[in-house]
Amino acid sequence: MKGSKCCIATIESHASVRRYTGEAIPEDDLEAVLRAAQRAPTGWNMQPVTVVAVTDRGLLAQLADIVGGQEHVAQAAAFLVFTVDYAKIVAAAEREGVRAKPGLANLYEALIDAGIMAGWAMLAAESLGYGGVLVALYENPCPIVELLGLPRYAVPAVGLALGKPAEKPRPRPRQRLEALAPRNHYGGVDDKAEAVIEAYNGKARKLFAYIFGPEGYYDTASERLRFCLEKQGFL
Repeated sequence: MKGSKCCIATIESHASVRRYTGEAIPEDDLEAVLRAAQRAPTGWNMQPVTVVAVTDRGLLAQLADIVGGQEHVAQAAAFLVFTVDYAKIVAAAEREGVRAKPGLANLYEALIDAGIMAGWAMLAAESLGYGGVLVALYENPCPIVELLGLPRYAVPAVGLALGKPAEKPRPRPRQRLEALAPRNHYGGVDDKAEAVIEAYNGKARKLFAYIFGPEGYYDTASERLRFCLEKQGFL
């Protein structure tokens, strides 16, 4: 089918875009991207996610600072904040006479939904000629909670910076498919580990030292995330 081939071609040519022309995204196109996110699969058809579409330049600059000075967030035409949102689910349940308190499994499910929605939005945006990059928002989520006015039981999960591309980067290497996607059973770890190292083209050691070393990236990120999840009612 023509549509299927188009979709596969878009996926195979995907590369993160971090430089934009500054051109605004017309409302019709932005709505089409958001509708793609709206149609993404979701557990129980609950959609425990709210997508805050940020286009205000002042807010974009503040978000860029919060996520570590990532200029592509400040320069994007739009930054979509895919937010785990059980505030609306709890409120809806209570209107129906059911007490609801989301726990770890609810959070896990909503994170899955948010990731799927973000992927569908990116695919739709690229099919319309835009470029973008996904930005993890777990490192320091509470300032985003405050900036966007998120209620209790809501926490940002992932952002998607979008704009007309001012660059055309090449797709980055991925792990070998036979190692990444084995058939019927997991198999051995060694080949998969080698595939991970190969995909980083000699930069694996430096990356792993940064991520997993003493006081590494995930140590500080985990502390901030745990604090924010407790504050927002998930732990």
